Amino acid sequence: MKDFIDEPHARGSMARRSMWGRVKASALVAVVSALPMGSYAACQVQSLELPVKMVGSRAVATLGINGTPVPLVVDSGAFFSSLTDAAAEQLKLRLRGDPALRAEGLTGRVDVQTTTVEKLQLLKGELPGVQFMVGGNEPGAGTMGLIGRNILSASDTEYDLGHGVIRFLFPNDDCARSNMAYWAGSSPVTAIDLVIDYRSKVPAIRAPVKLNGTELVALFDTGARTIVTTRTARRAGVAETDWKAAGLLYGAGRGTTESWTADFEKFEIGGEVIRGNRLHVADLELGDANMLLGIDFFLSHRIYVSKKQSKMFFTYNGGTVFALDRAEAPNGPVPGIDPAASDGRAATADELSRRASASAARQDYQIALADLDRACALESTSAPLFAQRGGLHVALKHPDKALEDFDRALALDPTDVDARGQRASLRFASNDRDGATADLDALDRALPPQAQMRFPMSQLRQALGQYAPALVELNQWLAAHPREVTRPQALNSRCWARAMLGIELDQALDDCDEAIDGDRGNANYRDSRGWVYLRLGRYDKALADFDRGLADRPGIASSLYGRGIAKARLGDAAQADVDLAAARKAQPDIEQRTPRIDATVAPVPKR
Repeated sequence: MKDFIDEPHARGSMARRSMWGRVKASALVAVVSALPMGSYAACQVQSLELPVKMVGSRAVATLGINGTPVPLVVDSGAFFSSLTDAAAEQLKLRLRGDPALRAEGLTGRVDVQTTTVEKLQLLKGELPGVQFMVGGNEPGAGTMGLIGRNILSASDTEYDLGHGVIRFLFPNDDCARSNMAYWAGSSPVTAIDLVIDYRSKVPAIRAPVKLNGTELVALFDTGARTIVTTRTARRAGVAETDWKAAGLLYGAGRGTTESWTADFEKFEIGGEVIRGNRLHVADLELGDANMLLGIDFFLSHRIYVSKKQSKMFFTYNGGTVFALDRAEAPNGPVPGIDPAASDGRAATADELSRRASASAARQDYQIALADLDRACALESTSAPLFAQRGGLHVALKHPDKALEDFDRALALDPTDVDARGQRASLRFASNDRDGATADLDALDRALPPQAQMRFPMSQLRQALGQYAPALVELNQWLAAHPREVTRPQALNSRCWARAMLGIELDQALDDCDEAIDGDRGNANYRDSRGWVYLRLGRYDKALADFDRGLADRPGIASSLYGRGIAKARLGDAAQADVDLAAARKAQPDIEQRTPRIDATVAPVPKR
């Protein structure tokens, strides 16, 4: 398990200016409400809406950069908006180094540069000359960077992610003492004071909470899952013996950190109490906070952050609050679903789509499906809607219905890369190798060389035994992603592809060496290098790598088979036969999945 958990806190010469002072007046859509529950009649608010769609666990908004639509993760934990190296290259943006700029993520240093976007198309308006940082890891979900607090916190902000929207709000002076949860009606509203950092122009959203009765400060982070630091878990009385290993996490920085899951009896925020929680625990330092309240908390609440009052107002949406508390999604009858939008009118297809993505992110798949069925009926010529519903059918383990939706999406729009990528994976899983290959070939023609999708495409190519095109895709991806935390995986894949093809073996060795330097405990990387050594006839070194890999992870069929060949070539016939037999038992088609290298016993060299 890996997760993009944080953006850096930086020092340097990033320009700080009002993001909204230069928005064209036509961008403002007036929303004048008599705010309920103690609000003052004179309180009026103007708002700007930013549509947001959940892609997995990522809240994604699409903005225009110099006329090109760019999907970005909405990340309230990021102090500044950023683009990846590959995105900056694809968009042909001019980069500037800044020796004074220092960025540090939760899991390590972030190498950054800066760029100025000539025109940022935001909603119905346009911002000229907007600065972005460039660097860090891919946030995932097919995105090209992050929207950070320099945009998100430039005004009051409402996070209505359950309905797929963020609102930038501009209250007048008469709202200074109002309850800003204008949507609540008779629903209970929680209002809490924010913890203010007067040192920062774009302070993080932090508020007091309690965990198992222990008073803490939580940082509200839409770009993360909910995470408790190891120190905080101990303070809350949860013993390390009760933690269960959950793999590595990574953020914007170079490093990774260990994570676990653990049970916490009670979480409290304001007057809201949530009992019986299972949360992630990670070995992190959060500065002036003790835990992250992540995207799962945002999906289960509607939140208004008031800069003027330094308060947060929120209501509970229903359902489970924390992601790990969710049970397996049922396939039974769907409960009654309100077809209306958040303001009471009939929801549009786009609003239903965004609401469905939020439900799917909470694993409320049947509710999401009901919304998508309605959306597809409203707009029966929308390829993205059918592609989205196809992905939902995959989650529901309905491959035939998923394939039908992907086919429909691509019939409507053959250039829909999301539908084509998902259909390629589904066709491979269904043993339709020719169909998967056709989709991969079409993607190759459609995507820019820097596309993040080229890495998973290369993995699917290798699973199909198509090592030559996989090598081309890996070359393109690695050239455009010089600082990715997943780079060692890609280097190992390229090493393996070259070993399977029997070409560029010195370069393959360099790739595997670099991958192992990045993760010395990965047995797969040792396996790949062992096969390169076999190809080079360096059997003693191959044997050492296979021995080391199998010591770390016993039973890897390709390592057993490779070690058998190495032992045979070194004259140890009896032990070679043991390893070869074990490899064939573990994976009967092992000969077809590995390079053909003579396993006959070589003469024992004379000493």
